[in-house]
Amino acid sequence: MKPGLLRRSLPPAIALVALALLALNLVDMVFTLRHLELGAIELNPLMRELLERGTLHFVLGKHLMVGACIVAVAAHCTLRLAATALQFVALPAYVLTAIYQVALLGAAG
Repeated sequence: MKPGLLRRSLPPAIALVALALLALNLVDMVFTLRHLELGAIELNPLMRELLERGTLHFVLGKHLMVGACIVAVAAHCTLRLAATALQFVALPAYVLTAIYQVALLGAAG
């Protein structure tokens, strides 16, 4: 029997990066909601639409979309481009976003 998608194991480094991305996505959501409480405006039209439907829609929608993308890319981690995208594009982008969110909160406080 040919191994399927669910039977493949992730290299530990990719699994760690994927978990870090999911955690950083949650951090981004929390800070976004806090900034909105302080009067900020969501610039992403898709996220703005979810926010207009309610906080739960925003949290679930954002986490499901980002989570699905992370899973899809991680599932192809044997491809160099996928592993590189997770480690050297997505992870640094989320780390920088978290730093930016903290800096904004400090400037607003």
